[in-house]
Amino acid sequence: MARFSRDERDVTRFPRDVFLEEGWDYAPGEHVTVLAPSGFGKTQLSYDLLGVTMSKECPAVILVMKPRDDTVTRYTAKHKLRTVRDWPPTAGNAVARVFRDKPKGWVLWPRETGDPEADDARHEAIFQRAIRERYRKGGTIVFADETYSLEREMGLTKDLNRIWTKGRSMGTGLWAASQRPRYISLWAYQSHHLFLANDPDVESQKRLADIGGGIEPEVVRSTLSRLKRFEFVYINRDERTMCIVEA
Repeated sequence: MARFSRDERDVTRFPRDVFLEEGWDYAPGEHVTVLAPSGFGKTQLSYDLLGVTMSKECPAVILVMKPRDDTVTRYTAKHKLRTVRDWPPTAGNAVARVFRDKPKGWVLWPRETGDPEADDARHEAIFQRAIRERYRKGGTIVFADETYSLEREMGLTKDLNRIWTKGRSMGTGLWAASQRPRYISLWAYQSHHLFLANDPDVESQKRLADIGGGIEPEVVRSTLSRLKRFEFVYINRDERTMCIVEA
C-alpha cells in the first residue's frame, strides 16, 4: 500500500476487490472503526472486510440491533454464518452445535416481541453477555453496528471501552460502525484501522479530519471531500498510511 503523502492528489486509489486482496492486513486483537452517514455503505464495507478476515481460528460475533436488515440477511447467507438469538445459545442442543461445529462467525440477532421497552432491556443483557464472554475468550472479533445504540441507548460504553483498551492483548478486536463521528466513545478514534466516508455535515468533516491517525488534518479533509458515495478513506494508524477504497 502506498504511504501517506502530504499532497492529497498522490493518495492511491484501490478498487475494493484489490484492496481486500492486496491492501488489507489484519492481526487478531486489532480494532476497526467505520464511520459513514446512513446509506453510504458502512455495513456493506464492514461485511466485505469481515468476509476476508474472519475464520474458524478468529471468528466474529456480529451484533444486530435492527428488527430487519436486508444487508445482514444477504451477507449471513453469503458467508455461511450462524444466526443465534441469545448468548450463549440455550435452546435444545444449540450449545453443542454452535461451539462444536464452530463457524467463521455468528450473527447475534435477538428476537423482537413487540414490546419495545422489554425488548430493549432483554437485548441489552444479551449483548452485554456476548461482549464480556468474547473479551474473556479472546482470539475473536466483535462487530458492533450501530455502536451509538450500544453506548447511548443500552449503556454498554464501559464494556466496549474494556475491549478498546485491553482487548488487543486478549486477541479480541472491536469493530465499530457508526453514522456520525459524534456521540460515540473517543476510544473508537484510536482504532488501528479507520475507514471514513465523506459526510456533508461541516462539523463532522472537521472531526473526521482531526481523528485522522496522525496524518495532516487538511490532507484528510481534502481527500474526504473528493470521495464519491460508497467510497472510503482508509487510514492505518500504526503505519501512518492512507488510501482510498473505491465502491
